[in-house]
Parts: sequence; structure tokens; C-alpha cells
Amino acid sequence: MKTNITTLLIIFILLPSIKTNAQDEPTMSGVIRQYQSTLLAFQKIKRLLKDEKKDNSIDFESIKGSPYLNEKFSLGKLYIYDSLIDNNLFRYNIYSDEIEVTENNQLYGLYKVKGMKLMLDNQTLVLKNYQENSKSKNKSYFIVLSEGKNISLYKRKKCKLTPAQKATTPNQMDRAAKFNIYEDYYIKKENDEHLYKISTKERNILKIMQDKKEIVKNYIDKHNINLKNEKKLTELFTFYNSL
Repeated sequence: MKTNITTLLIIFILLPSIKTNAQDEPTMSGVIRQYQSTLLAFQKIKRLLKDEKKDNSIDFESIKGSPYLNEKFSLGKLYIYDSLIDNNLFRYNIYSDEIEVTENNQLYGLYKVKGMKLMLDNQTLVLKNYQENSKSKNKSYFIVLSEGKNISLYKRKKCKLTPAQKATTPNQMDRAAKFNIYEDYYIKKENDEHLYKISTKERNILKIMQDKKEIVKNYIDKHNINLKNEKKLTELFTFYNSL
């Protein structure tokens, strides 16, 4: 099944299974603006890179690194809750935090609709609310690492653009503009709407798993779990949820 963008827009607006409150319900004009936002993000990057002197300006193509989880478009499955919406070619733009599709050689970013889930490149991306502090509430895509009955573990990737820098002394070299990728880990507890960023230090993990602290501590020691290793961290959360 291949759905064109116009059809996808209509589905996002009319799909009866989408359970949203007023602030989550997009209008047609809102969807169109959001679809254009990926292009606007790249235009913003280009403006940031340009110097007042024309001979000092930097082309977008000269930026090192990539703002994408995977540069190439891949076949993926897009869901709203449990409803399959589209089989199509997608990619995830970390910099603009958007799922991208193309049509007629134009680049578009999908409007964020509550309940979105994308299965892409052997990973699952889900749209979730998250909270950095008591006042800051936001929405972003997260990579699912471990989902369980007690606590679920997710990873959020962020991309920042470091502008080019001219050498200030003869012994230094010019630095090219670069996309830098960072990642943080988040948890979602049962019956909580928001995800919260965590530290992967052992004392913090044991605090999160306080009700099974001794069992978890023994498991870490017995299996020599390195919590800086994502695979081992994921295994620990899977183990905890099995208790």
C-alpha cells in the first residue's frame, strides 16, 4: 500500500481512532505549515551558515556529519496507535525532529499526531510527551529500547549545528561547520503520561528500581553490567520488568 501525501493529510485529520484533545487536533492549514517546516529548517541552517562577506559563505553541502538517523530513505510502516496508516519510504531528521517523506521531488515533514509510531530500519520510533523539569513539557520522537509493565526505556537523539570557525592564529586550522549528534535516555513509568530523562549511573538506576533494589544490584554485580553500554542497560530494564 502506498499513500500519497494528500491522502495522508486527510487520514491524519479524519482518522476516527485518533484520540486527541483540542491542542492535538490539526487543522488543514496547520498540517500544511508543518509539512513545509522541514524545508524551512534547512533554510534556517543556510542562513546561520552565511557570512556577510560572500567569499566567506558556506554551502549547506559542506557541513560535516549528518542530521539524519539514516541518510537514505527506507521502507517503513507508519502507525497511529495500532492502525497501520502507510507503507512508504521514510527517514528521520534528528535536527528538525521530523519524519520525512518525499513526493514529486519535494521534501516534507509529517505533522506530529498523538499516537504516531514508525517502524524503520529495525527500530521503532514513537511520539511521546516528555518533561525536562517541573515546568517544561514537550513532544518528541523517541527510539524504543525496552517497554515493560513497570518502566519503559527510550532513547532520544538530538542534533546540534556547530558553525564554521576561522582560524585565529597561523598554527590553527579552520573548522568546518558540523552536525553533532547527542543522545539521552528517558524512562516512562506505568500510568505516567510523560517521559523523564535519567542518568545511567548505577546509584540513579538503583533508585529508579528501588522496589527491587537488592535483586537488581545482585544482577548487575553477577553479570558485570556496564550501564554505559546501551545493550546492557536495555537488558537490565528487561530483567527488571520480568520480576
